[in-house]
Amino acid sequence: MLNKIIPLLLLLFSLSSPAAQTVMEVVPLLNRPSSEIQPLIAPLLDPSDTVVGNGFSLIIKTTPARLAEIKALIKKLDITLANLTIRVIQSKDKTADQFNAGIGVDVSMPINRPSAINGQISGQLQQNQQHLSSNSEQMLRTLEGRPAYIKIGGSHPIRFNTIYNSGYGQRAVSSTTQYIEATTGFAVLPRLNGEQVTLEISPWSDQMGNNGAIETQSAQTTLTTRLGQWLEIGTIIEESETTGSGLLNIEQGSRQNVVHILVQVEKVR
Repeated sequence: MLNKIIPLLLLLFSLSSPAAQTVMEVVPLLNRPSSEIQPLIAPLLDPSDTVVGNGFSLIIKTTPARLAEIKALIKKLDITLANLTIRVIQSKDKTADQFNAGIGVDVSMPINRPSAINGQISGQLQQNQQHLSSNSEQMLRTLEGRPAYIKIGGSHPIRFNTIYNSGYGQRAVSSTTQYIEATTGFAVLPRLNGEQVTLEISPWSDQMGNNGAIETQSAQTTLTTRLGQWLEIGTIIEESETTGSGLLNIEQGSRQNVVHILVQVEKVR
């Protein structure tokens, strides 16, 4: 008789144990994939909790009381990501203070040029209508917390000639053409915190020189700014000296070229 009671007591104990009082539920995600939500909640789980990501849903195995807590946490994290518009201007005659004051800021005129864009992000090259010769501008729309880049430009053919001895005392010329890419754009990773945005940004601008060489201007930085405000993230100063001579005198001079790299982030309402 005792041999029959002990197994029965063990069975009743296992059924009443916390490990047996678990439920399993699939929680759909509306805005963010499970690969982003699961790492955020994993440190907060009990050792007996199990959460498995599956695309835009999470499979949760836990106690009924814990299930309600985990679902409430997921709801707070599964929020809509903000759409941001990021503009970068490389200006030779305007500073961030002047742009914020509205000096020389007219409606931008889009220029239809091909652009190479990461993923499904759309962007376009724009230039200031009043300062086409001195400002270059790129505008990119992306989601907060998502890396993105925009690149505008093209490849330029450069011809190289090689002179060699073909034999019998004669020279021959061999010509080859290589394509060099000259582009303008920027790579960015924005993180939003209320009305503040933190940017990891790397703008660059390539131009073909008269001798076929690429002239490059670039910067890389991490900064925090307010939405809607222009901020100068760097200044490039180029100095060159010139020398000229006449019949009776020698003239020397210097020239300084200053490029202000400005950025603005706006939230798409």
